[in-house]
Amino acid sequence: MKLIFLLIPTLLYSQTDDEWQTIHSDRLYSVSGIAPFKEGYVVVHDNKKKNQPRVSYIDRELKIHPVAWPEAKLPYDLEAIVVIPGYDNRFMLMESTGICYELTIDPTTLWTDLLHSFSLPDLKGNMNLEGLTIYPSGQGLVFIYGDRGSDRRKSTLFTAFFDPNKKSFYEVSQFTFDLPKPKKHKRNIVDLAIKMDGSVWTSATSDPGNNGPFTTAIYELGEIDHAGTFTPIHPELQQPIMVFGGQKVEAMMFHKGYLVFMTDNENFGATFKRMD
Repeated sequence: MKLIFLLIPTLLYSQTDDEWQTIHSDRLYSVSGIAPFKEGYVVVHDNKKKNQPRVSYIDRELKIHPVAWPEAKLPYDLEAIVVIPGYDNRFMLMESTGICYELTIDPTTLWTDLLHSFSLPDLKGNMNLEGLTIYPSGQGLVFIYGDRGSDRRKSTLFTAFFDPNKKSFYEVSQFTFDLPKPKKHKRNIVDLAIKMDGSVWTSATSDPGNNGPFTTAIYELGEIDHAGTFTPIHPELQQPIMVFGGQKVEAMMFHKGYLVFMTDNENFGATFKRMD
């Protein structure tokens, strides 16, 4: 395994709750994944029961619009959504179990169509996936996905090349991470995002329960090159770029020069923040 040894400057600071915008105060609309859509965002909710929302469109005013699931059987515990590179209005959604759904959403009607579903490879029974992103390498699409980990279990980051015709994976690689902050009730990989330069970022959180208190630390884990090879940062250099108190960031993405965050603050609902 190659390691990045370059010292990356970090900006460590805290943010207070009043700098965040409220999306919704109801736990049902807490956000666990985000992707760009129309003039706003399409998001997923990690609900598990019938008659609870799974997917929503959030417009530029942060108003929520329901997006109906196209089949009677609903997904269980959706944790991530990402645009499929090279396609318009086509997304990959992921359950915590590793089941993925390839979905199209009509930008005018918000009607959906489920194209395929399949499972991610090389998972263990105790894993709980929360982060997914897709990188368009020179050799094809690379799925980057991660088990959230815990205080007692390191997180595993996977990279796997994807054959879109066979809906199968090959050349699967694994990397383990145990990030220094937060120190308690930790989840090292809660969402993943790729910057334009190929750097792979994670949201790491402290989640002691439905009423918090929550903390989020944002890290760069490493970088993926044009060939689809991921190189992690050396463990001694893994320090948070930023820290948010009182927020559990479960959804983030780089988009049009911004880093966009949305939260799953459990009983306190969802919030939004966009940074240059």
